[in-house]
Amino acid sequence: MGAGLPLIRRDMKQKTIEQLLKSGKKHLGEQDIEIALGDFLEAEELDGDNPEIHYYLGIIYARMGRYAIAGERFEKILDSDLAYLHKLHTQMILGYIYTIREEYEKALSVFHRVLEEGVENAQAYAAIGYIMDRQGDFKEAVMNLYHAVEIDPKNANAHNSLGYIFAESNLNLDEALKECKKAVSLDKDNPAYLDSLGWVYFKLGDVSTARGYLKKALKMAPDNDDIREHLDTLLRSQGEVNSGEEPPDL
Repeated sequence: MGAGLPLIRRDMKQKTIEQLLKSGKKHLGEQDIEIALGDFLEAEELDGDNPEIHYYLGIIYARMGRYAIAGERFEKILDSDLAYLHKLHTQMILGYIYTIREEYEKALSVFHRVLEEGVENAQAYAAIGYIMDRQGDFKEAVMNLYHAVEIDPKNANAHNSLGYIFAESNLNLDEALKECKKAVSLDKDNPAYLDSLGWVYFKLGDVSTARGYLKKALKMAPDNDDIREHLDTLLRSQGEVNSGEEPPDL
């Protein structure tokens, strides 16, 4: 009888871990982030080497904006069996975390690894395009972003990035307008896309239309410094005061 106790305890421990994982996934799906975090941390205390627990903790910490901790979780499972089953998702999230932290070389390594594994992934190309732009490589940025929209014509982020890069470079503003319009048509309530479209109109000299889009963007995202700076630039160009602390009225 005594010889069977370790096996019984092991089975009970495994059932407890499974229950905590099930509960954590349920709460995560219901956006109860703090409760889900508690479930997965409790599961980790029982099995600190379980890659599935690290996977979900990584997702939670990323959603909470705790990118350093999230990155550590995903790095732990990158070569595990679980990472193989969720390989693309794991790599893409880790790449985005590196990008947010401006660890661009690490991010590029991850995104290129996705593509080298034979996955024609529009999001990976779009991410590489963004990084290339941040590093000042206009040609590589545009090439990767065009590849992204060829693979996925409905990738609003890639369309927006293309338009914004052209606008910032004061190159091919007609193409910039087309790409930004496409992004807004795909996601009309995204303040970043509205901002880009407004910025292109400003570059084209259509101040009235630009003002409308920039004001709408800032009203939707009043804490966005880039949008506020774009609107301030427009207002100063017209000899008006800047936008101040409050989002302007439409």
